[in-house]
Amino acid sequence: MVQAGFVAAASGPLLVKLFLALILLAVFLSLRGRETEGVMSGYAILAGFLVLRDLLYAVLPGEAVYQASDLVFFGLLCSVHARALGSRLGLWLPLAFSLVAAFLLSLKAALGLAPGLPAEVLVVIALVPIFFAFALAGRSRQSADSPGPLLLVRGRYYHLGGALFYLALGALLGRSSFAFQAFVVPLFYALGLVFAFRFVDELHEELVGAVAYYEESIDNLYDLLLASGSAVKAEFSIQEVLDRMAAAMAEKVGADGAAILLADEFDEAVAVRAVSGRFAPPWRLPESLPRSEERVADYVRHARFRLGEGLLGEVAQGGKQLYIPDAAADPRIARNGEEDWLRLSSLIAAPLVVRDRVIGAVALAKSSGEAFGERDFDRAKLLANFGSIAIANSFSFLEAAERGDIDREAAIAEGIQKTILPRKFPEISGIALGASTSPARGVCSDYYDAIQTRPERVLLAAGDVAGKGVAAGIVMAMIRAMLHLVTNSAKDTATLLAWINRGLCGKVETDQFATLALISVDTRSGEAEFANAAHQPLLIYRRDADAIETVDIKSIPIGVERGTTYAAKRLRLRAGDALVLYSDGIVEAMNEQGRQFGRKNLGNAILRYKDLPARDMAEAIRGEVLEFAGRSRQHDDQTVFVMKVKL
Repeated sequence: MVQAGFVAAASGPLLVKLFLALILLAVFLSLRGRETEGVMSGYAILAGFLVLRDLLYAVLPGEAVYQASDLVFFGLLCSVHARALGSRLGLWLPLAFSLVAAFLLSLKAALGLAPGLPAEVLVVIALVPIFFAFALAGRSRQSADSPGPLLLVRGRYYHLGGALFYLALGALLGRSSFAFQAFVVPLFYALGLVFAFRFVDELHEELVGAVAYYEESIDNLYDLLLASGSAVKAEFSIQEVLDRMAAAMAEKVGADGAAILLADEFDEAVAVRAVSGRFAPPWRLPESLPRSEERVADYVRHARFRLGEGLLGEVAQGGKQLYIPDAAADPRIARNGEEDWLRLSSLIAAPLVVRDRVIGAVALAKSSGEAFGERDFDRAKLLANFGSIAIANSFSFLEAAERGDIDREAAIAEGIQKTILPRKFPEISGIALGASTSPARGVCSDYYDAIQTRPERVLLAAGDVAGKGVAAGIVMAMIRAMLHLVTNSAKDTATLLAWINRGLCGKVETDQFATLALISVDTRSGEAEFANAAHQPLLIYRRDADAIETVDIKSIPIGVERGTTYAAKRLRLRAGDALVLYSDGIVEAMNEQGRQFGRKNLGNAILRYKDLPARDMAEAIRGEVLEFAGRSRQHDDQTVFVMKVKL
């Protein structure tokens, strides 16, 4: 009987329903790797549930089977929405409602219990979690910023309308009717495919928007570094650098005026060092100061505050950003007069920080009645972050020029490199990081970094810029700026390399290319992804095999061809494994007999020092290279970067 019923059902609407449900399952499974909030994985589970439900209905046809399964389905649907939008209450409460209703409905159908409670009343309970989910989606509009949750927020009425359409026709036609099973159910499943196609469109729009945003930001950074760097010449003043930087920042953020303030730690004060455009001061002017535009501008150029005094003094002392879109409504902004050039309409202030030390602040003002937007604020923070490096480099250049050292350029390049390289690595659970570097005289082109993008994820980078001196240092600074910018994206390492390559191409001379290797590591799962732009192959010490594994990807450097695409390889790391990145200077180090150290000796050194902590391991490997080279002069930087997976 059961077999006959199944065969009869399979010859009708069942095949259509199963076909659509399996397509849904395959599509959602293929899309789940493109977002991190679990929306596509949740929809894949829902599609699998529909497959099982329709198979069960083919064996046990009946109104109660579909009614109970609908309750469970909509409860699961609501839980998927709530989980993606970050609501713990919404994750369990709707599902509990639906499961209780499904249980009561099953009792009524199987045992005849609850005779006074109509089945359709129980089905209506399914609407409670649905309305709850979409009310939650409305409140979460501002927090949804990735394709999955964003689509849930934007499409909440589309989901709600489809659910109501399905439930209403089920009650009207009867869930066991041929019309419902042959037409309504397949149409409801097809709505899931529409959702999947919209998700793909959202991904495409996000990618296009991200590329445009990153290209714009990279261009802004380049223009800022170009404006400040062009002032660094044989005879220059730090004032020229600051003036050009203030003008560039005002232009890129769309401000009417900008002011750069530098801190004096000895006097515990901060002073205005450069002003560009019409900068309406946010602090109170002296009553005795004549309110002429020329006299006020001159006063602003020579203003000085104690650290912590006023808004800008607080920014310079505490290192916190300040964003005031409506200055007229903020009591902290002084009212200095009714003249248009004195009325501040919007203000942004950001600290200038070098190696965890606040060296000053930049303030950007609008006095035209317009307000800064969130995007202006983000751009200002970005420009301040990397503008501070340009200021620090300019001071390093000035110090070298004043010393009159014959190795002035080498000292500048080394100062740039020290500013860019991390002073300490982030503390990340599950891994240990260590690095050791030795710059060759006048070269200073190696770069390494560890950027924590999430609590459980870190991006490792190692690079080598062609050339030497200040030119290589500036290219290195550009690469670091772009790398810290694009790591906010959830894209894979190959895409990040492609973005950096596009940002660098055309901005530097053709002989100023660079090699760059990126490794993204998930410290919880041990999954890693490696992408390489002509850097040295990655070496992995595998504790289980007590052997060295070499991972290489053939590619060309960044900065050569704008349209270059890069590939990535996925890796699995286990406790005790170690990743070793290194520069050309390690394997190409030569001894007095003209022999190179080579990758084989490097692998043997890794095996010898495998039990040391990451930092000691890097130091020991580089020490062995120095011992091998002896008194031979080295012509390239030597860098070893180690990541060990903790036991």
